[in-house]
Amino acid sequence: MGRAQFEYDEVGNTFYYVVVSFYAVVLVPLTYYLWPALPKHKVIIDKSGCQCEGCLKKRGRKEAVKPWEHTKRAIKFIVLVVLWIIFIFLAMKVSQIEHEHVEYDPYKILGLDQGADVTEVKKKYRELSKTHHPDRGGDAQMFDNIAKAYQALTDDEARENWEKYGNPDGPKATTFGIALPKWIVSERYGVWVLAFYGFLFMLILPGAVWWWWSNSIKYSADKVLLETTRLYICFLQKTPSMDINRTIMVLAGSFEFWKRFNSEIVERESDDIEVPRLMKELRNLHENKKEPPFNHPWSIKARSLLHAYLSRVYITSKFLETDQEYMIGRSVSLIEEFVRIMIQMIFGLPHQRAPTFETFENSLRLFPMFVQALWPKDSTLMQLPHLTEQNIPFLRRKRVISCADLANLNEFKRRALLNTVTDEQYEDIVNVLMMMPRLEVETEIEVQGEDDKHTVTIGSVVTVKVTLRRSPLLDHKKREQELAEGPKIVEKEEKDEEESQQNKRKVWEKQPKKKTKKGGKGGNKPPAKKKPAATTSAEAEKATDGPASNHVSPKAKSKKSEEKKPLLENEEDSGSVSDTENSEEEDFSNVEAEKSDEESVSDFEPNQNNEEDDEWDEEGIIKKESLLESEPTTHHPVHCPYYPKDKYEWWYLYLVDRKSRRLASMVVPCKTLDKEKTVEIKFSAPPQKGSCYFILHVRSDSYMDCDYTQDLKIEVQPAKEAPPVKYEDTEEEGEERAHSDASSQYTEDSASDADD
Repeated sequence: MGRAQFEYDEVGNTFYYVVVSFYAVVLVPLTYYLWPALPKHKVIIDKSGCQCEGCLKKRGRKEAVKPWEHTKRAIKFIVLVVLWIIFIFLAMKVSQIEHEHVEYDPYKILGLDQGADVTEVKKKYRELSKTHHPDRGGDAQMFDNIAKAYQALTDDEARENWEKYGNPDGPKATTFGIALPKWIVSERYGVWVLAFYGFLFMLILPGAVWWWWSNSIKYSADKVLLETTRLYICFLQKTPSMDINRTIMVLAGSFEFWKRFNSEIVERESDDIEVPRLMKELRNLHENKKEPPFNHPWSIKARSLLHAYLSRVYITSKFLETDQEYMIGRSVSLIEEFVRIMIQMIFGLPHQRAPTFETFENSLRLFPMFVQALWPKDSTLMQLPHLTEQNIPFLRRKRVISCADLANLNEFKRRALLNTVTDEQYEDIVNVLMMMPRLEVETEIEVQGEDDKHTVTIGSVVTVKVTLRRSPLLDHKKREQELAEGPKIVEKEEKDEEESQQNKRKVWEKQPKKKTKKGGKGGNKPPAKKKPAATTSAEAEKATDGPASNHVSPKAKSKKSEEKKPLLENEEDSGSVSDTENSEEEDFSNVEAEKSDEESVSDFEPNQNNEEDDEWDEEGIIKKESLLESEPTTHHPVHCPYYPKDKYEWWYLYLVDRKSRRLASMVVPCKTLDKEKTVEIKFSAPPQKGSCYFILHVRSDSYMDCDYTQDLKIEVQPAKEAPPVKYEDTEEEGEERAHSDASSQYTEDSASDADD
């Protein structure tokens, strides 16, 4: 058998197979990548929404982007069509290539039918030899093929080779064809091909990898510059206590706003004129600060634009307005990085100069500030459209402080207070109130994985299950009902309010003296019958301080949730939810519910354990399924006309130790709340036994008056002692013990016989 041989494609037909194969490998993923992106970049403009000035300008910016989006789609579509036309052309070219390989058939060469006998073969060979023999003017190559075919059909050895190898001469050398044209390795073009390979794999590929790595190494996982992260760490250690202005100053010092680190930043000569003009209209800029990088021109410019945005100062320069939109669009991600670094420092550096809790709260306040373009001192009613600073004093005199107060009013009374706006503008205000959220917060404390999961012991991992139920701040059905009832009820309510205000004692008036009884000296003393009531309430509080107070029965939970609703509806500025009110009634209801639960547990204890195991298994299944599912984070859009991007409601939950005013848990984000969502907050129980008090904070990153708080009380019990471990006896120890028992029994029997 001969050696293997390699042959290049002389004609270049097989090269088309390689081209089509690699072309398809690149074209199919490229089409999948480009084609689904077409509807994703579609700009949806809802012209039926709010018609305030800010929303109209925001829609105008979207419409300005729309023509370029159409152009990009058209370019992508044309490129894909051209690429697929080239692919179809190459595929047709390959299908038309003729196969040169023909199977060797001696019968076909001699012109005989399959299976002809030897006599016919010899007769046909003689006839063909007369015409194709070279001595008689025939073709030598043709005669050679005829002779080989004759030998294959008449010679036994040649016939055996033909049947085995398809060739009468026996096995030949294996040939491998390389699907590349022969001119690639020729002396004329070989140097150029080698240069192309070197340029592609030694310059282009390493250069692309270096460019990608040098850019990606500058950023963290959240697409924030690592230099910015180091800046935040430096100033959080330098000034652990920061107010709002100091936090904004550090935020404006982010290196994302410096052209040296961000090529998207544009530095213009006109900034030297326009920025100082803008600074004259702002306060508390601290432009004379000598601390780097806050004294650099780019940082002063960024700080001025951020202050102008929060103050809602109109910017006349189009260039500065473009820069402001870019900086505000990056601000939310920078605040998230700032908060993340702060939390790591609070829990990672407890004994060093960790940031204070006030700094943490101020940084969380930045989220709704930048979304709504307001300072903390501004009225939260400025979040509503068509309301200006001139409307705020009048609404405050009418005891309308927050958006919740305005939503709780009767429809006709609300319209009477907002008599300075038109009907269309009033509908915009009502629609925004319907977009704003109202939360009902419900908590449950447990220790997962324990038999008695409602008993908290020292050092255990406590899980606080927070159930958030969202409803609109202004109920649409309630408004329709008020419209159907008419304005008569409103007049009656106003009269009742006027009468109650007239009966109220003024601040400057003295309190009227109570009439004393004629016969007694101690008439001002309270009656003695009230003392037992106070003692019983104190005893009830002591009774609820036990470990059973952590358990929440279904009845107590429903009653607790019913008591939270009026608290949520009547809150003013912070909208906080607290369980401190009506605590005695809750304690008594909890004690009674727990007694009934204990009695029922004693009767049905085995079934109860089985049900708890089933519940634990079901909870585990639900958790696994929830981990695999990805919920959308775009449930409820936020009315934010000044914010350049679309925003959706997100929430942040965390626990605070009420005594030390320190974070007790990590901050848990909730970005998938639609109507109801349960969030778990885990933290370690305190190392001392006794009553511990915490405050649950539920903060909105979109609205300034939608923060909720709730008091939590946890009774920490001492850790249970582990039962002693009992080891089974080994076989040798068992045999020794049996032998000793037998010997002792024998001695006792012998002693009794001796006595007899």
